[in-house]
Amino acid sequence: MRTLYRVSPAGMRQCGGQQMTTVAQRIRFRRCDVKHVQRIALLAVVLWVCLAQAKTPVSPLSGVVSIADGGPFTIIRQSAICAGSKGVTLLAGDIIETGTEAFLAIGLTGGSLLGIGPSSQVYIMQRADIPTLIVLRGWVKADVRGSARVEAIRVIGTRLGIQSQHAVVLIHADDGLDTIFDEQGSATLLLREDAATRTDRATQPNEFFVRENREAVVIQQRPSADFVAGMPIAFRDPLPEEAAAPLQKPAEAKRVRDVTYADIQSWLTMPRDWRSGFIARFRGRLKDSAFFAAMDAHLTQFPEWVPILHPPPPPDEELPPGARRSAEATPH
Repeated sequence: MRTLYRVSPAGMRQCGGQQMTTVAQRIRFRRCDVKHVQRIALLAVVLWVCLAQAKTPVSPLSGVVSIADGGPFTIIRQSAICAGSKGVTLLAGDIIETGTEAFLAIGLTGGSLLGIGPSSQVYIMQRADIPTLIVLRGWVKADVRGSARVEAIRVIGTRLGIQSQHAVVLIHADDGLDTIFDEQGSATLLLREDAATRTDRATQPNEFFVRENREAVVIQQRPSADFVAGMPIAFRDPLPEEAAAPLQKPAEAKRVRDVTYADIQSWLTMPRDWRSGFIARFRGRLKDSAFFAAMDAHLTQFPEWVPILHPPPPPDEELPPGARRSAEATPH
């Protein structure tokens, strides 16, 4: 004897007097559950994006050169060499290189002052959580005048750095060591370890810090005699207040030529986390055969360029069927 099933108007069926959920209805329930999870996931993504966008962005560091003693200086802007002079605006991403007699005084956005001494190489880092000046070589003095609206500024060499919102600090970097003098105000000492920067300790006015490659920091209560003797004369006084005043005659950096490999070699080999964005910045120069050859000869120093200079062959599955059969038939 067959058992009869009948479907109720509510989408239920009866069996032996008991109501049972239909297969179709259970499928609908499962589909509803999946859609519900998808909606929750989408809402979570939207919320994450909104929170990310709500974070206060880091203001890019820039400033106007108010004093440029010692003749023109060099700016590497994007992939070009430019000649800088008084009145030029320095931008995030600029690399500044000065001559043997140079002194630059720069009024930074927010009111801080910056001095760059002779024979110096300084990079205004383009991508950083904190506005950062990288000192590859030479002398930098920063009079950091922060406020509730102005972030701290970080000035750092390849071994040692300092970060503050209210301080006057000097840094000297050369081939053997980095030295830092906290002239006044409170700051935080920074240590560089291979590809990372870590905070070390709070500094006190008049403290002097020395660090050689991979060595512990040496702390002194006053600057060494060698540091004082080598300090640019302009750094022995406060940075001029006129550096913060707006100039009536702004100037444009004059483009001279495209960069060569020699121009940027020291920057291509600085710590890898600092050269983020350099591939996009200098990739176009690979069209120049001399630039390409020089980069190719030194690839071990910047391995991230290997797939750019020598792209891997496409995988076999991307080859058309005819080409794949031909490749398989070719003896090796």
